[in-house]
Amino acid sequence: MAELGRQHDVEFVWLPYELRPEPEPLPEMTGATLERFRQNWERGAGLLAREYGVEMRFPPIKPRSRWAHEAAELARDHGQFDAMRTALFQAYFVANRDIGQQDVLADVATSVGLDAAELRAALADGRYTARVRELEGLSAQIGVTAVPTMIFADAVAVQGAQPYSVLRQAYEAAQERVAAEASQ
Repeated sequence: MAELGRQHDVEFVWLPYELRPEPEPLPEMTGATLERFRQNWERGAGLLAREYGVEMRFPPIKPRSRWAHEAAELARDHGQFDAMRTALFQAYFVANRDIGQQDVLADVATSVGLDAAELRAALADGRYTARVRELEGLSAQIGVTAVPTMIFADAVAVQGAQPYSVLRQAYEAAQERVAAEASQ
């Protein structure tokens, strides 16, 4: 995505999507299940991370992400959305911290200059729950069923961790579609 942003005029709009929403049970991360997740990681995101020199580790925790999305919305209100998003990714994919835990989220918030007590209060009173649900509704309307999902010009979608070449092809296909619609 970073390369796509450097090479093309794109705007990234981040929407929340929960892989494991309530009341769906969390996966038991032991034995064969853990190994299956690890193998999928190595064939997908892990492979791309190594190829592009991005520091990422297999996350052995599969948390609920609702509070992390709410923490990101608090950060958005304070002009720290990008910093929070990056810090959450670092916490989960590099430090292997459980971003479904309020203590972890408070630490992450503090690391980007936000007040941990304000974050805890916002999570406790559900201050951002309605906003996150609304944004998740937008994700559902545009067909998001996996993370990450990148949608170009509301026309071409790419799901999962993909190399730059795939994203570039999707971007170019969307540009062609937009141009064709404009000429009609």
